[in-house]
Amino acid sequence: MKKNLFGFLAFVAILFVSCATAQKPQSFVATEAGRATITNVDADGNAISYGKTVDGFSGVTVVNCGKSQNRNLVSVNLSAFTDMELDFDFSCDIKVVDSTGAENDLSWIVDEFDAGFPEIAREKVASGEWTHFAGKRTVPLSGKRQFFLSAAGIQKQNVTIYIKNFVLKLSSDDIGKEKAVKVSWKDEPSLAEAYKDYFDYIGFATPKVVLENAEIQDGLKHQGSCFTMENEFKPDFVFAWQKPANFKEFTGEDGKTYKVPGNTPVMDNVGRILNIAKYLGLKMRGHVLVWHAQTPDWFFRENYGSKNDAYVSQDEMNARLEWYIKTVLEYIKNWEDERNDGERIVITWDVVNEAASDSATQTHWLRTDSNWYRVYGSDKFIVNAFRYANKYAPKDVLLAYNDYGCASVAKCGAICKIVDAIQAAPDARIDVVGMQSHIGMNTTITGSNSFETSVQKFLAKGVDVQITELDIGQDGQRYNSERLKSKYKEFFKMCLANRRTDGNHGIRGITLWGIVDERSWIYDNHGTKQHPLLFEGDYTCKPAFYGVLEAAAEE
Repeated sequence: MKKNLFGFLAFVAILFVSCATAQKPQSFVATEAGRATITNVDADGNAISYGKTVDGFSGVTVVNCGKSQNRNLVSVNLSAFTDMELDFDFSCDIKVVDSTGAENDLSWIVDEFDAGFPEIAREKVASGEWTHFAGKRTVPLSGKRQFFLSAAGIQKQNVTIYIKNFVLKLSSDDIGKEKAVKVSWKDEPSLAEAYKDYFDYIGFATPKVVLENAEIQDGLKHQGSCFTMENEFKPDFVFAWQKPANFKEFTGEDGKTYKVPGNTPVMDNVGRILNIAKYLGLKMRGHVLVWHAQTPDWFFRENYGSKNDAYVSQDEMNARLEWYIKTVLEYIKNWEDERNDGERIVITWDVVNEAASDSATQTHWLRTDSNWYRVYGSDKFIVNAFRYANKYAPKDVLLAYNDYGCASVAKCGAICKIVDAIQAAPDARIDVVGMQSHIGMNTTITGSNSFETSVQKFLAKGVDVQITELDIGQDGQRYNSERLKSKYKEFFKMCLANRRTDGNHGIRGITLWGIVDERSWIYDNHGTKQHPLLFEGDYTCKPAFYGVLEAAAEE
């Protein structure tokens, strides 16, 4: 049980319930955090009476369920505890009289949907018998919530419920604390400014629909100096989900000519995004040229056919790969030359994404469940992608290999082998390992076999590191804003300790994979709501944001 600033706060009450429509004050229990109001949610006022004597017990609340207009028969208003992690210690005794003699299943529940409507106590109650209910649970309250007796499953017209010895004790570390006023990300100090002397950029990933919002643009250019499109630079989007309707010829490096699409890629959307970046004065990371996902299957098939058609030869796939990379990189370079006076907007490209195996060994370290591997059966497509990118990208644009799970010893070793293979090709170039950094509260940031260990292994390969997709999940823990703040601060301090300096390789940029929690790719993905980012739904700053600022201020 937690302790609060004023000692353990509790209330013990016999459940007096006042009619919602009656002209008399509601019963309540005062606490140092405010009032936890005990209310009757019944509409007609005749369903509930209180202070009755039943079976020789006084002070019994009687609920005539057949007259109740609401599924929540009785409730306790928890509005005073909004945004707190609240400890419940609850007990009461209930007798159910069911005219059919049936057994009933009763639950006391908190209507906190983020936690899956947690039950505090539940019992099967035989008709005519007193049954004891008791339960303890900690529930983070994300809004104005209630603690209520559910009528779900009850045939209300047959049932009368009697409640006595109602005891509810509530406590929280947050009781008595003054709640922080939420402040817009546009009105607080800039992360990009705080870190400008340490990293090339601070960035955020965003979908196009968010990027096009003028209000969000104001905050994005205040807090960041770079952004990454979540999807729009990926092959599926660049191809606009179109199969080739016509063809043209492309000469591969083997001297042969091959058919390549004549009506795709469709680069108009890329041009619109570049124009927004220019307008905002922000740089971009290009994500991604070569990936096993979000790349059309027909791109790998003979005659650009269906899954029933054979894969093309390696020589033909090389030509298609070179043509695609050339088309995308030259379009962007020409756009920058013509419309941005030759100044680069896209400063880094993820050339290849997620090609390492999750279960890598010393002899097998590549992902095999991809069309790229099915065509090549080796790392040749990775090396060739970096050869072609080096051929067509401006020399001041960094070329990156990007992957997740980099703190894993096996995955780190696999990525190092990929870097070795690229560096062994005389006409290939790799400048950066992109560490996606989808980490959690249990991730070890520093020390032996830590995230930092992998950073230093990559740096030892003679490349820099970019943190490309940072978010911090809860790893099954209940969300606690101060713990998340501490984790973000620890992570950024590790990045600062390993930053790039003159003459030394290091971390040179950090991108958050999203802006607000509610749009995060993991918000609903792990059985309970995740809160992995620095800002929340109305673009206000969370404590984690201030942890990141503190890390810079303490440097």
